[in-house]
Amino acid sequence: MVITRIKNESMLLDRLKTDIDGCGKKKLVLQAGHFPLTYHAEGAREAFDEWGPFSRYSLELGCQIGDYAKTKGKDVEFVFLVDDHTYESMGEVNCSQVKSRKRRLFKEKSGPNSILHPEYEKTMNQYGFSTEDVLRHDHGKKGRNDCLYFSEKVLRASLREINNICAREYTEFIENPGYFDKKNSHIVSFVPNRCQGHVCGVALDLEIDNISSSHVFMETMDPEASREDLYGFFGGVTYRRDLPENENSKI
Repeated sequence: MVITRIKNESMLLDRLKTDIDGCGKKKLVLQAGHFPLTYHAEGAREAFDEWGPFSRYSLELGCQIGDYAKTKGKDVEFVFLVDDHTYESMGEVNCSQVKSRKRRLFKEKSGPNSILHPEYEKTMNQYGFSTEDVLRHDHGKKGRNDCLYFSEKVLRASLREINNICAREYTEFIENPGYFDKKNSHIVSFVPNRCQGHVCGVALDLEIDNISSSHVFMETMDPEASREDLYGFFGGVTYRRDLPENENSKI
């Protein structure tokens, strides 16, 4: 495990490319573009602006890294984890209305003809990716067995005996071989800073083993922040590299 602070984009991209070059895995999984849902009278909204530059910027970084991985002959897959729980009680609609609006959005994002939000689709297209490169989530609910968006609330409902619900959610995704093949895949995850303790201190340190991964933690608390602020005002991003046990022993 290597943890460091990275204070510019160029250094971050170089580090992630080095990880891809040396991971020895045939597939790259990109957990990027993470965003929350907010709930309104007109429906559930993909709130790309809620966490400052994080959502859009992390997707662009993921696409750049994915494009590089393709030149190295690796298969590339995107995963969109969606925070569908935090803002359930913060909007202008009641609990029943939140559920119906969320259900409608997730159904729209399920099925063979579903597509990403046009903004995300455009970003991915610029780097040669599309909806076809997105892993789908079975929510276990009617009409939502192949959703483009992974529901954090569904992942948190896992029966895993992990008290920390954020860590339970992430562990449920990583340790489910139907979604992540640890033997053959390297994952690059872009994660909000506020989740660092849950993901690092619990999920990665206590619950998940033998993973080849690169995690990047970014500030998300200021919706007015710029991309430059992530490296300047907020002091950079936190980077963590994890290796399977047999590779750790070689270091």
